[in-house]
Amino acid sequence: MNSKLPIALFLAATSACLNNASTGDELDSETAVASAIEMENGGLDTTDEAPEFAEPDAYAAAEIENERSVDDPMRLDARVDSMDRAVSAVRHRVLLAWGRFPVDRTATNARDWSGSIRTSRGALVIGRTVGFEDATDRVLPRDTPDRVDFRSITRPFADGLLLRVIDPDPTAGPIRLTYTSADGSVTRELDLGQLATGPLSVDAGDGNRVIAVALRDRADTCEHGFIRGRWVALREGLGAYRGVITDADGERIGHIRGMWGKRRNGDAVMFGKFIANDGSFKGLLVGTYENGQWHARWTTRAGDHGLAGGLYIDAPEMRGGVFGGRYGETGCAE
Repeated sequence: MNSKLPIALFLAATSACLNNASTGDELDSETAVASAIEMENGGLDTTDEAPEFAEPDAYAAAEIENERSVDDPMRLDARVDSMDRAVSAVRHRVLLAWGRFPVDRTATNARDWSGSIRTSRGALVIGRTVGFEDATDRVLPRDTPDRVDFRSITRPFADGLLLRVIDPDPTAGPIRLTYTSADGSVTRELDLGQLATGPLSVDAGDGNRVIAVALRDRADTCEHGFIRGRWVALREGLGAYRGVITDADGERIGHIRGMWGKRRNGDAVMFGKFIANDGSFKGLLVGTYENGQWHARWTTRAGDHGLAGGLYIDAPEMRGGVFGGRYGETGCAE
């Protein structure tokens, strides 16, 4: 059973500290956040910070789930290597998560998600598990490139997989990923072409969801990856968030901290600042949110640098929720 916060995917991306104030208390102050969202860029600066914004306890309390790399034998499989070397091959990183979004500690019914994920063509290579626990969750032995079998049980939390999808013939149309439960009673299909426009969230019943985010794999140095975390409401229409940033391989490269809310003029805005693992400044996010989606510009000290966006999920009774999405330099737009 997953003991971490659901693989948070969703509401603001990259993080924030208030101008000249990097203490966690500022983000927990309704007065400070209400004042900051009226300022340009949310009053954020571009200075370096201490690792985790000097808030290790706050990030630990957020219970953002851990990832674990997987030594997938398909990495060295001759069949996969042949597809990967094809001149026409296109590759994507797909983050799939299932379970309760947001966390529901009152949930009493466990859900067994055990089954398989199959690609309609090409190969799947596992990069990481997210939220898997040794007692209940694991990837099963593999002998075919196009299928991943796993065991996963969730109750208040969620699990996930980061997959590398190799398509040797993209001219044949979008790839479909199909989930089939272990007993064959449930089948769900996902068109990878849909994920090109943004993350997807599908209601799976009884408070559970399946969430998917995809990135085009690139051979250049274009910086891009995933964002996820947890947000809280300080009052209606105003709040703060904390989370983590990973690269396209799912490796944590930094932390995020920010705020969101409705300005006095009615605009729904979000601001954030993200830093590398060592605390060095990586950028500001300046954007908007509405109807479960957020969109932001990524700026650095040199100016506009890229874009970020994704989904957020609300749990009014918990005064908060989860968020996530993807980011990339301007050159990563496709």
